[in-house]
Amino acid sequence: MTRSAVPYGERSVPARSFAGFDTETPVAGFYRVRLGADTVAIGIRIWFGAPLDPVTGEEMDRGWRWQAQCDDGSLIDLERVWPACARRPISEADFRMREGRRRWAQRAAPDSAYANRGQKYDPLSSDNPLPF
Repeated sequence: MTRSAVPYGERSVPARSFAGFDTETPVAGFYRVRLGADTVAIGIRIWFGAPLDPVTGEEMDRGWRWQAQCDDGSLIDLERVWPACARRPISEADFRMREGRRRWAQRAAPDSAYANRGQKYDPLSSDNPLPF
């Protein structure tokens, strides 16, 4: 094999392009994210709408804004999960499955990482149910 006589800087190489990702503007949808190392991934729902009352969960008569909700029904700061969750979108069915698993774990295994958001997951602990 012979080496090309054309210097590397003068070769015609197709230009690479990158569409990029706008981290400033959230995208409504369902995502999964880990809130810490060795924690169970939780489902996140992001939407643009009227803010929810933190006590009753009802829509308030205020200006619309971007909001995030965990699969346990609690609201979470959008800045805590966006844009970290943007690369892991999930379907609404997957979000509902995670929501159901969290409700089940809160009743059946209240000390497990599946029941407590942000708790470290130890696969050898008898507190954690099998992941299937």
